[in-house]
Amino acid sequence: MSKIKNISGFPEWLPQQKIVEERLIQRIKAIYSSFGFTPIETPAVELVSTLTSGSEVDKEIYAIRRLHDDGTKEAELALHFDLTVPLARYVAQHFSELDFPFKRYQLQKSWRGDRPQKGRFREFYQFDIDIIARDTLPLSADAETIMVLDQVFEALDCGKYLIRLNNRKILLGIYASLGLDDEQRRAAIVAVDKILKIGRDGVTKELTEQVKLDSLVAEKIVDLADVRIVPSEAEYILSSLEIDDKTFVSGKQELVELISILPEETLKNIQIDLSLARGLDYYTGVILEVQLEDYPQFGTVASGGRYDDLASRFINKKLPGVGVSLGLTRFLDLAFSNDLFPLDRKSPTQVLVAVNSEQQRKACNEVAQRIRDNGIACEVSLGSQRLGKQIDYADAKGVRFVIFVDPDTQHLEVKDLVSKEQHPIGDLSSWCRTTFGAIEA
Repeated sequence: MSKIKNISGFPEWLPQQKIVEERLIQRIKAIYSSFGFTPIETPAVELVSTLTSGSEVDKEIYAIRRLHDDGTKEAELALHFDLTVPLARYVAQHFSELDFPFKRYQLQKSWRGDRPQKGRFREFYQFDIDIIARDTLPLSADAETIMVLDQVFEALDCGKYLIRLNNRKILLGIYASLGLDDEQRRAAIVAVDKILKIGRDGVTKELTEQVKLDSLVAEKIVDLADVRIVPSEAEYILSSLEIDDKTFVSGKQELVELISILPEETLKNIQIDLSLARGLDYYTGVILEVQLEDYPQFGTVASGGRYDDLASRFINKKLPGVGVSLGLTRFLDLAFSNDLFPLDRKSPTQVLVAVNSEQQRKACNEVAQRIRDNGIACEVSLGSQRLGKQIDYADAKGVRFVIFVDPDTQHLEVKDLVSKEQHPIGDLSSWCRTTFGAIEA
């Protein structure tokens, strides 16, 4: 018999991993909600015409159809490859029903026909936030997005992280000052965006051979991509480049203003990085990526930026926005591979009520319900095998407390499987509050 396995690129977690995932999702949702973002959900399936744009990503879209076609003419459908395009369609469709600025968060799976490799999947969770406005969107929205992202990575407790920040206008202005035309500028951005993957030499080669730039110009672009700036020095260093292109000046002013309104606690995790390009065409201003400093080779775990007119395909209105996407599945793959989180819980159960005999089951069920009424996850042993075996079951699942019900007096005792102590319980509700309040604190 052949070995049973799931399809490559479609991850599935064990119970202890799913518990960690759910815990992190709740933390992130709480932060998003605390900033006033509201949840939405869009269908997994969209019209092919909605998703396609003539870009490279079109090759990765999974089209869907019924297995047995009855010849009925139906619209061409596909699975969404990210949450940004469905958001644009959603905002355009519900424009008259939404309040602007519209702040949403969205946790859903996306699908891409990508080549599976470490950190890259065909099915994956994305956890996005966006702020979309009518006509104009102030830089305070960009600042808030960065602040949210900073709080999320603090809450994830995954070690040191770096928010790499740039402005698309700075890059376009630099390239214009070097004599690149519009097409060359776009191609240069795509090339520079690969610098962490293919290195300086790879980018230089692409700029000279594919973009057809002079070797000195290509070298200048790659040299500028090496520039890293702490936020407090951004205005001085960018001004020292002595570039008077109006697009560059506009990008510099936006970046300096953005830095001026960010809290110091956030700024300490930010680096201005002129290699950051974000190859997607729709970014028009601030761009950002997040990397874990202990795992630089892993690349980006969250990214985003400012876009001026993402929904223009669907509605004749200007709807500028700013957003970021956290690659949750990608992040968890890194976390599980490097033991960033303990996997000691295989169940949400916090208390197991042991059963001495089936005659005692009703009393045990009543005790368990009283525990649940106190907000504590509790299960009753499904069998009445020897107590040692029930304790082993609890220990294997990471359940810390086992409660025993005396068959004669109905008095309760609890065994702590961590401290190995066992003692009687007087008032059950008081024990729940004292024990789990202390653990949570």
